[in-house]
Amino acid sequence: MKSILKILKATFLGGILFLVPLVVLLIVLEKGYGLVQKTTLPLVSTLPKVSVLGLAIQELVGILIIILICFIAGLLAKTAAAEKLVQKLEDGILSFVPGYSFMKSMNENILGLESKDDLKVILVPTDAGLQFAFLIEQVSDEKFTVFIPDAPNPWSGSVVFVDKKDITEIDITQKQALACIRKLGYGSEELLKNKL
Repeated sequence: MKSILKILKATFLGGILFLVPLVVLLIVLEKGYGLVQKTTLPLVSTLPKVSVLGLAIQELVGILIIILICFIAGLLAKTAAAEKLVQKLEDGILSFVPGYSFMKSMNENILGLESKDDLKVILVPTDAGLQFAFLIEQVSDEKFTVFIPDAPNPWSGSVVFVDKKDITEIDITQKQALACIRKLGYGSEELLKNKL
C-alpha cells in the first residue's frame, strides 16, 4: 500500500512540475496579449472592421506584435549583456528554486535548443538493473551526485550519490535520453547499440 501511495505521490508531483511552466507561459502570454491589445486599439480603430479567418484586425495586429516582441527578445537574449544578466539572476535568485537548472535544461532540450549546460547522461545500477541518470556534480574523488529520472515523466525522480566505479558512461545526448525515458524505453535498442 505504501508503494502505491509513493507512486501516486511521485506521479502527482511530477505532473505539477510539468504543468507549472506551461501555466506560467500561458498566463504571461495572456497578460502580454491583453497589454498589446490595449496599445493597438488606438492604432487599429481607424481601420475597417474586417475579420480574417474569424479574427478581427485588432487581434491579428496583436498576435503579430507579440510574435515580433518574442523575436526581438530572442535576438536580445543572444547578446553578452543579456546572457550576463540571466546568469546573475540564475546564480542569485533562481538557483534557490528547487530543480530549476534541471527543468531549464529539459525545457531547452524539449524545444530543441542547444544548451551548453546539457547534463552528462550515464547509467547507474539500481535494484532493478541499470537506469539512465544525469551526472549533476562531483562530490569527492570517488563520489558523484546523480539524478535518476522516473519514466515516463522525467520531471520527478531521485537524487543519489554514486561511487565512481558504478557509473557507466554512454555517449548519448540529454535530449536522446529524455525522449527514450518518455517513451518508456522504446528506441533503446538503437540508442544503446554497442554502448553496453
